[in-house]
Amino acid sequence: MALVIYDQGYRIQTPVDSLFRQRGVESMQQSSTTSHLPSSGEKAQRQLETEEQIQLSRERFQLPPKDRRQSPKGYDQAGREQASVSSKPQELKAAQVMSSPVLTVTTDTSLRKAWELMQAQEVYHLILIDDDERALGLLSRDDILAKGTDSPVSVTQAYHKQMVVASPSTPVSSIAASFVRYDIGAIPVIDEQDRLKGIVCRTDLLRMLINNARVESWA
Repeated sequence: MALVIYDQGYRIQTPVDSLFRQRGVESMQQSSTTSHLPSSGEKAQRQLETEEQIQLSRERFQLPPKDRRQSPKGYDQAGREQASVSSKPQELKAAQVMSSPVLTVTTDTSLRKAWELMQAQEVYHLILIDDDERALGLLSRDDILAKGTDSPVSVTQAYHKQMVVASPSTPVSSIAASFVRYDIGAIPVIDEQDRLKGIVCRTDLLRMLINNARVESWA
């Protein structure tokens, strides 16, 4: 499944670009009042180049081919076919890098309690769920800070009802490109049965790239 939008727990057909503003678009609007900064065209071009670099560097998100094993003589043909398949690098999927289980809160949780949970677990995002454990939306650290970390109001007053969602089989390169393109910090991973399976955060992928992490550890 490609990246899709969930609205209050349900998948909708609206394209991601229709609801989530691209960073390049935002920079073009701001640049009209900041002539001393790089022009909107330059910012948009840099944004495009960054996205292209991620797509061209997909090998950074690929698992190395498995070693070819010698097959019995009677299975030479099958062995050759299997070697041909296994020799191709497999692209890293969301299920292999996501954090799971996901920290969640219910609709009756206060912002104060949600903040305490974030601080205790050292995370920046929580998923809001209903009684059936359906993912309703995303709550970030900044969302709580905007309302007040000691606020007694419900998390329903601050969370994002619409969120970009990946499936367990979504390529990590697509997730990385979305973090560059859109102003989002985390992408929940939800399977075809609408079950919350994990979450991939922008900081996780940045740390992976900066540290030049070995992707074999996710195999």
